[in-house]
Amino acid sequence: MAVSNIAVNNPLAVKTWSRQLAAEVSKATSIAPLIGTSSADIIQLKDETAKGAGDKVTFGLRNQLIGEGVSEGTQLEGREEALATNADTVVLNELAHAVRVKNEGTIDAQRVPFNLREEANAGLVDWYADRLSLTAFAHLCGYTGTSLTFEGRKLNITPLHTGFNTPTAATVERIFWAGGKKADSELQSDNLFDLSLVDKAVERAKLANPKIRPARINGEQVYVMYLHPQQVTALRTNTAAGQWLDIQKAAYQGSRAQNPLFDGSLGMYNGVVLREAEHIMPGLSATGTELPNVRRAVLLGAQAGIIAFGKGLSAEKYRLVEELFDYQRELGVAAKTVFGFKKTVFNGQDFASIVVSTAVKAA
Repeated sequence: MAVSNIAVNNPLAVKTWSRQLAAEVSKATSIAPLIGTSSADIIQLKDETAKGAGDKVTFGLRNQLIGEGVSEGTQLEGREEALATNADTVVLNELAHAVRVKNEGTIDAQRVPFNLREEANAGLVDWYADRLSLTAFAHLCGYTGTSLTFEGRKLNITPLHTGFNTPTAATVERIFWAGGKKADSELQSDNLFDLSLVDKAVERAKLANPKIRPARINGEQVYVMYLHPQQVTALRTNTAAGQWLDIQKAAYQGSRAQNPLFDGSLGMYNGVVLREAEHIMPGLSATGTELPNVRRAVLLGAQAGIIAFGKGLSAEKYRLVEELFDYQRELGVAAKTVFGFKKTVFNGQDFASIVVSTAVKAA
């Protein structure tokens, strides 16, 4: 069992370190602005298990109505249209992580100017937000690989990383590639992200069957697209006419500026709010091998994903448990939740997500 110790010669000791801990920048949960209980939200929160027992939630997806309707002189009775729905299930399970540090009253705690207990709590909050984001984009980007390189380390993908539901590949007509390519492995170094790909994704969303419904934000209908930081760099450094400057012209006013979906976004283009997320997945070879020089941006509409939490839990709330060991000389802090996440699929077709795969330049 690993225990965090602060030795006499540790660079974080008071005699060699400043009065503030240079902590890593907190990673906000990228998908938090998308989550809501309505079918008009991009990630719909199913709260049945948050209020009662159960380890899975079965939910329905509604297709658009396509009937003709009637007018004067025509009887409506007998011409009603049946709702076209499909059922799917999201499974929940427990996810927990813990940190163990020296407790107050020990020489280890005395040697540093910050509170080890507070830092243990803050570290777990960051870890949880990071994991929730990784889980969501593994599903939404259709990442079916068994491993993933992130922050310089290789992860073996398990149900702990995928919200206890298996991600499925992006389906036909719900994925396309820059430069007219037909696979991630065909992308060349100049097949970078630009605004024309946003236009194409919006076109596909509007012509899809079933149609991908935009989310309703303060009465306005919008799609949301997430890009990897390397795709954002390609967008920002594109000096061609009608590229990055078009985004900058779309300044937010009034209620937009106060909405968390717009807050922190890159801008808006063609009815699409552009956002950045470091967990946008890499591409995959035909054999399922990770392609680090390819990234899968994703356009999302209403009900693109489903998330559910256990009783009394939510995306912003989890249980913290503290335990004392070795005659109160050591403190253990654990963060626990019960949740599940899944991309929505309707009759074998991704319901509200379109993947846009491009090459990226090495950092």
